[in-house]
Amino acid sequence: MASSFSAPFRFRDLPSEIRNKIYRNLLCEVSPAPTTVDTTDMFSLALIRHSIDSALLRTSTEIYHEAYAVLIKTNRFVKITVERGVPLRLLIKGLGVRVITENKALVERFKGYVLAVHLGRKTPSQVPEDHESAPLLKACNLMILHRDMEKFCEALTDGDAHTPGFSECIQISITVAPVLNEMPRERYTPSLEEFFSEKTQETLVAPFRKILRGYNAVTLNGHIADDLAKAVREDMGQEKWSDPRSVLEELLAAKQNGSRLFQERKFEEACLCWQDAVVDIEKIIQSSSWVTLVRRGGEPFFSQLAELYFLMRLNIAHIEIFAMQKPGNIYFACLMAEDALKSATRSLKKGFWARGYKYQPSIKHLAKLWYRYALFLRLQGEPGTEEQALMHINKALRLQPDDAAILKEKQNILASMQ
Repeated sequence: MASSFSAPFRFRDLPSEIRNKIYRNLLCEVSPAPTTVDTTDMFSLALIRHSIDSALLRTSTEIYHEAYAVLIKTNRFVKITVERGVPLRLLIKGLGVRVITENKALVERFKGYVLAVHLGRKTPSQVPEDHESAPLLKACNLMILHRDMEKFCEALTDGDAHTPGFSECIQISITVAPVLNEMPRERYTPSLEEFFSEKTQETLVAPFRKILRGYNAVTLNGHIADDLAKAVREDMGQEKWSDPRSVLEELLAAKQNGSRLFQERKFEEACLCWQDAVVDIEKIIQSSSWVTLVRRGGEPFFSQLAELYFLMRLNIAHIEIFAMQKPGNIYFACLMAEDALKSATRSLKKGFWARGYKYQPSIKHLAKLWYRYALFLRLQGEPGTEEQALMHINKALRLQPDDAAILKEKQNILASMQ
């Protein structure tokens, strides 16, 4: 009688290409990044959804070595540590940077990082522990993926808009391939060490070289070539904005692109385009590049910049005020409209752009500012703002006494007061 015995299945007998594909399916499945950012809660960060099953790593020593190498090389984990006083939580939340975990114990326990980035301050933070902004300035430990490093660096570029002089007071320490130093040599395969070739080193530090400018306190450590480390420091230390003409051309193109989107009735996209541009202008003003730009471009430069800023702020206010009149949750539209109107008004103050200089918009545009401010206050409906709304609409009428929209809005304000 023939035996029905069949040989047991041996996973290690599979070709390495098949085994690696299985490892990637089990250890590297990460959900796509969301297309929207939740701005209602600035304290909780966006977590990456994944289906990583680490049980495979406990199967055998051989499988552990193979699978762990795939886990590290494919996911490319990055460790972020931040000292108190750096508003990183606010920055990455605003740009939707995803994190795997912010649990300090988990971040420290894991040793398979391709990069470790530490952010500190040159001087200690002066913000008291009980200040309302203190939760956003807490020290934190994060684990992210290298695929999100460009967005992480873009978030850092917003630092100067939130905190004047941010890029000048921050110290950045970058360690390449800490996994090779933190794990015992017998725990990783030679292929993992070979993975950190100079080409991979260049890929890992590329987001810093491409995006960050004006950071002079930068150190690079770990498994990185000396000439590459020097190039990264030089790139990050360069002024981001040095040519007044190119700055104006880039911002004018952004304004025109927003206008095109507006004409196509893509109002939200137009608003985002203008919003990005005015934030860039604010970052330029707060950066170390501003003095150089003013010296090179003179009044023709900052007067044109002032006009672009004012008009784009007016446009943003127009779209958000329109959104306030539609049914639904108007909270965010109110915030954006108020910010645009206050920013436009603030930019008219003497000395805002340069010492002794005061930007003076056209009568037509100034009337639009006061008209939209009055309309915003009436729609917002906050108690005690009726007199302020009436004051603004009267200022608009003095500039444009025959404007039908302004006259009608004054009637609306008077009716609401009664």
